[in-house]
Amino acid sequence: MPRRRSSREGPQLSRLKYSRLTVPRKAKDDSVVGLLSLFDPLGYLESGDDLVAYYREARSARAAAGALDATRIRHELVTDLAEEDPFEAYRAASRPFPVGERFWIEPGEVSDRPPPAGRIALRLPASRAFGTGHHESTRLALLALEEVPLEGRRLLDVGTGSGIVALAAAALGAALAIGFDSDPEAVFVARENLRRHAFGARVRLAACSAEAVTGSFPIVVANLLPEELLPMRAAIFARVAAKGIAIVSGIPSDREGEVVSKLRARRWTLVGCRRENGWTCVTLERA
Repeated sequence: MPRRRSSREGPQLSRLKYSRLTVPRKAKDDSVVGLLSLFDPLGYLESGDDLVAYYREARSARAAAGALDATRIRHELVTDLAEEDPFEAYRAASRPFPVGERFWIEPGEVSDRPPPAGRIALRLPASRAFGTGHHESTRLALLALEEVPLEGRRLLDVGTGSGIVALAAAALGAALAIGFDSDPEAVFVARENLRRHAFGARVRLAACSAEAVTGSFPIVVANLLPEELLPMRAAIFARVAAKGIAIVSGIPSDREGEVVSKLRARRWTLVGCRRENGWTCVTLERA
């Protein structure tokens, strides 16, 4: 896995060249990210339908591209880019934006400015982990979360990434939100994000697999692509308490029927569905 880097290192990167390796976002499963991570990327950004891995060393980027050559995954490599740190440029260009009725997302540099009246600020500077609220699947998960009674309840965030869903749940009154991710780097970044929020004290994080999680939760949220979700759906759904709900986002709309039928086959009732720009989020209730 990539070594951990402090966000304070960001400005130093602008003096260096870097390389970028682009793959389709739909190819972003654990095996692909794991393969790219073997070659020590600086980190990742989601750009439209693409996932972009950035490398400081051109030879590392070429080695990663060579590994992808053995797969059927489309990829594009550009080396020796003498530009700003991609994360710094993204943060500088980003502007806060609303999501749903309650949230105010700040994906740029952290500021102390209060959010608009009635909204809760989620300060998540772009970094190595996924989830700043720009992507449709993340927005759909947050919109579904707003519709769920959270006050005093426990929530499990599957594949926490930047920690945005767990933080949003705590902000809405959850007594405890537990987020886990198989990528220790993502958990490291999520912990940095927790420190920017007073309600982050009600979030706990772990680097582990779905099978390692124990206990039951009235609410479970999974913002994962089907390639990640379906192989571990039994472990994920086993954590949902009786009469509890599961919010599942990250479903490409052209696979909605296939994925939902596999989830509902496990005696779940579909109680909500949202779609946006080719992505679907469903809310399921356990029988």
